[in-house]
Amino acid sequence: MLQLIPRIAVCMALLMTAACASKTPLQTEGLATTGKQYTSTLKKVNSFALDHTLEFTADLLPNLPRDNNTLMQHTEAMRQRAAMLQSTANYLDMQALYFAELSALAKGDTSTGTTRALKKLVEALNKSPDLGGIPRTTKEALAGLAGHVASWKHSAQVREELLRSAEPVAQALLMNQLVLEEQIQWITQREALARQVEYREKVLKPFVGDKKLGETWKKAWIADIKQQPSIELLEQARAASIDMQQAWVNVLRGEGSFAHLQGVFDQLNSNIQAATNHEPNTHDPK
Repeated sequence: MLQLIPRIAVCMALLMTAACASKTPLQTEGLATTGKQYTSTLKKVNSFALDHTLEFTADLLPNLPRDNNTLMQHTEAMRQRAAMLQSTANYLDMQALYFAELSALAKGDTSTGTTRALKKLVEALNKSPDLGGIPRTTKEALAGLAGHVASWKHSAQVREELLRSAEPVAQALLMNQLVLEEQIQWITQREALARQVEYREKVLKPFVGDKKLGETWKKAWIADIKQQPSIELLEQARAASIDMQQAWVNVLRGEGSFAHLQGVFDQLNSNIQAATNHEPNTHDPK
């Protein structure tokens, strides 16, 4: 039995060496590409949501009391909204830069420029922007994430970086999800109000009035019945954002694949394009 121990030890050493030699998804499957695709897609979703909100707010305003308070209230709300989403876009840009630099480090670029850039980007990600009513994530909620770093699957430089950035990056990814959730709630409330006013002005009032109902009323009535809430894209983006958080944990562990996420983001971009062009969308990301 004792003679087996050295042989077992040799086998274990060979297995560990093979594992260390194998490349992780961090190196081979495009972390930088996926990170850029993720952040650019979320920026498009947020921009689409802002454009949509501006459209239905502009449609709503003529049917509200036509005074200075009404105009100022809605104008200021939309200005704050636009500023918040610009801050979110800047924060997403920093995340894309981080993923690109981390990918370069994993592929062997250990230059001072790369390591310095990573340090500065993590410091920036640690300072999440003030996004109005969206609560900032607490470090306690993400404590222990560094424990997922599989030391033997990463080079010493990558391991050191992942241990330092595991929680700040996870915090940034969670913040993206919270922004989308707040967007969904915000748009749902305001779209419901806009639909109520539109129904009252374009469907109910003409119907109970003395005037003959024409094709305009018919279209308004049908549109009110068929109209669906415009948050489907945000729901899809929220689901993809949660998937990205799991992908980050997989990166720490040195496992997993980005292929599924890249397909999800491709589909989301197609859905955004279809919605922008007011085309019917029959495809959902799987």
